[in-house]
Amino acid sequence: MSSDFDIDLKDITNKFINSESYNLVSNYWHVLNIVNYKQLMSQGIENYSTTVAKNYSTFTKYKDENLSQSLISLNHNEVSINAEIFKQHRNFSVKESLDYNLLTLILYFKLKNMDCFKFFKQLSDVGFFGFGDPFLEVNNLKISSDKVLSILDYDKISRAFNISNFKTILELGAGSGRTTEVIITMNDSLNYVICDIPPAIYVSYKRLKKVFPEKKISLLFNHGDKKNLQSKISENDISFIFPHQLKLLERDFMDLVIAIDCLHEMDQATIKFYLEGINKISKNFYFSIWKKTKVPYSKGYFKGNNILDYEAGDYNIPGTWLETFKEDLVFPSNQLGLGYEIQD
Repeated sequence: MSSDFDIDLKDITNKFINSESYNLVSNYWHVLNIVNYKQLMSQGIENYSTTVAKNYSTFTKYKDENLSQSLISLNHNEVSINAEIFKQHRNFSVKESLDYNLLTLILYFKLKNMDCFKFFKQLSDVGFFGFGDPFLEVNNLKISSDKVLSILDYDKISRAFNISNFKTILELGAGSGRTTEVIITMNDSLNYVICDIPPAIYVSYKRLKKVFPEKKISLLFNHGDKKNLQSKISENDISFIFPHQLKLLERDFMDLVIAIDCLHEMDQATIKFYLEGINKISKNFYFSIWKKTKVPYSKGYFKGNNILDYEAGDYNIPGTWLETFKEDLVFPSNQLGLGYEIQD
């Protein structure tokens, strides 16, 4: 890899390319990661939130169907704000900045009407505003869409499952680590495992080390022995593994598996791999997905898109699993939050 990259990113990427996990990535993400690496090289991780994050969870454009749940209870309410609504953000066009600012304000006022707003001030600025993040000052509060959406995700997860009863959580495709940060902040004693691919896993590793300097956080990519890997996970507070290492975890090793906004970006063979792993290692699963979507390059780089429709059964959820939670997301409103109890 180029010498322009951080030594941790080079090491993580080289190990990933030479691992089984390289072949467990959808074509869509192989293509998208070319862009992600170029952005990290030109802008660095310190500007991650206005470059690479636009390929993850930072929305600078959206459609009517994305907003329906966000506007419920706001339609007839007057709001008084003191906000930098015309602020332009680094690496955003004027139009992107205005769209981002409006969305952030809508989500903030939606959150303010919900019980989970109480979590807002408990979250550290180190994580949510430490990577060049776009933000607004609203009524003397520093806000971003990323921070609000992370709390809304946590609200769904914590209503789907009683996290206080759990000791171990594994998150697939954690992205920047935003949801991870909220979950651990609210549940400090958890043993947490992140399973992801670079460069996202590098970003979440750097972020969580900044936010939780007192915790034992380790990259466990070198461990190919089941007993050794599980022992290392137990010794850590937060552990990072590659997808193929899921096969090394024992049955029911995790209390809960989470997959936020990632399964719908995979081809069906990749989804099958993860669901088979989850079926073995956990009794509970929460995930969020688009209700319907097209996955680019999923039939090959030149063969078009694959359609994924949850209601049509395209995710092939095992018949023994019991759906215990199902709600539209606040944003994007055409996504679903789903909870399953995994039964043999």
